[in-house]
Amino acid sequence: MVLASPARMSGTHWFLFIVIIAFIATAIWVFIYFLSVREALNFPVNWVFSELLNTVVFAILYLIVSIIQLNAWSGGYHPQFKDPNIAAGIFGIVNFLVYLVGAYFLYTDLKISRSVGAT
Repeated sequence: MVLASPARMSGTHWFLFIVIIAFIATAIWVFIYFLSVREALNFPVNWVFSELLNTVVFAILYLIVSIIQLNAWSGGYHPQFKDPNIAAGIFGIVNFLVYLVGAYFLYTDLKISRSVGAT
């Protein structure tokens, strides 16, 4: 967030929007686990599947906006602001990979929870 702000190009606006929304959504999931909301509420919600869906959506969005960010700053515009924005795009790719690994672990957790529930 810090490397890409303030947004000086249109691609960076979209990048920062997705980064902030993903940050907020991830913070909400952290508090859901930290405060044991899953165990306290008796809603018929498949929490693992909803978190998996959230993680996959943000992984895909991170990939898209990181490519947009890198493409927007690959030209010769604003040379004094280019390096931090390129670094922001690279960190976006790293975040994509982290969300992808998280989605894999959630998928394996979902498969295990379904097989345990079936027996």
